[in-house]
Amino acid sequence: MTARPPWMGEMQEFRLRSATPADRSLIERFLATMDRAGLYERHFSHGEGPNLALLQRVDRIDHRDRVTILALGHDGEVVGHGEYVAQDGAAEFALMVLPRFRARGIGRRLLRALLDIATATGQRTLHGMIQATNARALKLAADCGLRPQPSGDRTVVIVSRALIASAAATAPAGLAAIAAGNPIPIVRHDPDRTPLHRRTGPGAPLRARG
Repeated sequence: MTARPPWMGEMQEFRLRSATPADRSLIERFLATMDRAGLYERHFSHGEGPNLALLQRVDRIDHRDRVTILALGHDGEVVGHGEYVAQDGAAEFALMVLPRFRARGIGRRLLRALLDIATATGQRTLHGMIQATNARALKLAADCGLRPQPSGDRTVVIVSRALIASAAATAPAGLAAIAAGNPIPIVRHDPDRTPLHRRTGPGAPLRARG
C-alpha cells in the first residue's frame, strides 16, 4: 500500500487532494466565487480568457507535468486551488484561495504539496510569477524556500527553488548550475496557457452557469 502524502490529511476546516478532469465543474464554481482582485493577482489580467484556459488545463491533468491540488471545505466545495505546469523539468506554479479562507495556512499547504509532487515526479525546478505588490504571496514563497530571480520587469517577481529528489531524477545540467551558484533556468509560461504578462484590460470574470 502506498503511503498517503501528509498534505492529503484532514485539516480543521479543509482537506487537500489531487484534482482530476472530473473536478471541472467544482473548479468552475470556485472561479465564479473568486474575488476580482484575487483573479487579477492569479492571472495578471481580467476577463474570461484566463479562467477558460485554466479549465482547459483541468482536462489535461496527468499528475506529473500537469498537476492540480484542491483545498476543499466541509461542504466539498473548492476553497483553494494550486497547480503547476512543467516543461523540460521546469515547473511553473500558481495559487488561489477564496478571500474568506485566506490567512489560514491553505496557500502554504497547497504550495508544499506542489513542491512534494514536483520533487517526487523528477522536476528540476519549481518557479512562479508574483506581482511585486503582492506581499502576502511573496512572503509565502520565501517561507517555502523559493528565492527571487531576475525577471526584467519591476512589476513582477519570479521566485524559484531547485528540486533534488535523487541523482537519477535530476538532470546533470541542473546539478551543475546549482553547484556553481548560477541562476536556475526558467520557463516563463506553459506555451498553451494565457501568458501571464498579457494584460487584456477590464472585463467580467467567468461566472458559472446557473
